[in-house]
Amino acid sequence: MMIYLCCSFLSAQTSMLQPSETIKAAFTKQYPKKNPYWTMEMGKNDSDIRFVAKFITNAKTQAYAVYDSDGNLKAYKESISSAKLPKNIQVYLNANYLEQPKPVSNTKSKSKAKIKAKVVNVPIKEAYSVVDDKNNKTYEVKAKKEGKNFNLVFDAEGNLIRTIQLAQK
Repeated sequence: MMIYLCCSFLSAQTSMLQPSETIKAAFTKQYPKKNPYWTMEMGKNDSDIRFVAKFITNAKTQAYAVYDSDGNLKAYKESISSAKLPKNIQVYLNANYLEQPKPVSNTKSKSKAKIKAKVVNVPIKEAYSVVDDKNNKTYEVKAKKEGKNFNLVFDAEGNLIRTIQLAQK
C-alpha cells in the first residue's frame, strides 16, 4: 500500500507540472510541427503560473514561448548573436563588462619597454530578443564580470532596465 501511495503522489506531481490541453493547443496553433520541452515557472504572484515551451525554430535557433495558465501567449524569446544586439547595448557591454587586458611587457629593452595589450571580447554567454504580449521588445543578455554571472535586461533602444546577479553554481 505504501508503494501505491508514493507512486500515486509522484504521478499527481508530474501531471500538475504539465501544461493543460488548452496551452498545448495554443502552442501547436502558433508553432505547428514544433516539439517543445515544457517547464513551469512562477510569475509575479503565487497564483501566476507560467508554462514555458522551449523549442528550435526553422533557423536552428533556440526559442521560448511563455503562456499563462489560460493558454495566452505572454512572451516570445529567441536567441540571437551578440552582433545583432543594438549598438547601444554593445557599447554598454564594452564599457562595463569588457575584461581589462593584462599588459605584457617586452623585456628585450629595459629602457623602452613596450606594453602590448591582448584584446578580450565581452564575455557574453547568451543573448535574446524578447517580445511580450503587448508587443514590447526587450533584450536579455547573460554576461560575466569579475567571475560573477549577470542577467541584463535592455529596452528596444538599448537602455539598461535591470541587472540581476545570478546565483553561482
